[in-house]
Amino acid sequence: MPIVSDDRSAATPWRRHAAAAMLASMAGSKVAVVTGASRGIGQVVAERLASDGWMVASFARSLTNGPDETERTLRLRVDVVDEASVRAGVDRVERELGPIDLLVNNAGISGLHSPTWLQAADQWWNVFEVNVRGVLHCCQAVLPGMVKRGAGRIVNVASNAAFFEIDAEKSDLISSAYMASKAALVRFTEALARETDGTGVSVIAVSPGMVKTDMTANFPQSWFEDESIWTPPERTADLIEQIAAGTLDALSGRYVHVASDDWATMGARAADITGRDLHAMRLRVDDNS
Repeated sequence: MPIVSDDRSAATPWRRHAAAAMLASMAGSKVAVVTGASRGIGQVVAERLASDGWMVASFARSLTNGPDETERTLRLRVDVVDEASVRAGVDRVERELGPIDLLVNNAGISGLHSPTWLQAADQWWNVFEVNVRGVLHCCQAVLPGMVKRGAGRIVNVASNAAFFEIDAEKSDLISSAYMASKAALVRFTEALARETDGTGVSVIAVSPGMVKTDMTANFPQSWFEDESIWTPPERTADLIEQIAAGTLDALSGRYVHVASDDWATMGARAADITGRDLHAMRLRVDDNS
């Protein structure tokens, strides 16, 4: 039986009583919020955390495609671009599940794959509204509680698109808004980590790699025939499991790529990584210049 339904009209008195009893019996469980959790990577991550014993709140603008609620999940209709919606969602999670220990900022959109000058400014900027402002709203809503308690972890789902060289032959797949927003998110992660240094809160940016989702559905069909370039969404869930367990806390502010980084050993190599200032966005200067 679900803990609670987002549709209050469907919640009869006996269901509300049963939900309250279930929540009380799970006091002390870790609580996670996953945004963009109605499908794709977000759905897989939310389901994995729930299977690991977390109490999980799934935030999404639409709940129609999401998984059914279980005894460990709470699905809420939340638009991350709307600050009031985010605040209301976080308030409800803390009231019904408890303090938030983990925030996974997964909600994102790719924008239009067309020349920037042919796009309406509002369409282009909407990508930043979701991919950056949405993350800001969620972080601002959960961080006061995390800092006060001296513990918490935030995962910002970024993209390798923030870094890779643009291939002229694939320019029709470029979304300048997406690439720029994900680069901003990587730097935001580092800045936020510096601000929270010493508070017990860690902030890490992750890139899932190439994953078959609605966002990549318009890629060339030939790409889908080459399985070697795709990363299963379960791998992102694997990495977030590690982050949730605290094994990468020493890398707060850094960027981890699911497909290409040996993140299983990165925690043990944290001193070397931070000492050499790796896994961060930096200006590369030619020594001969």
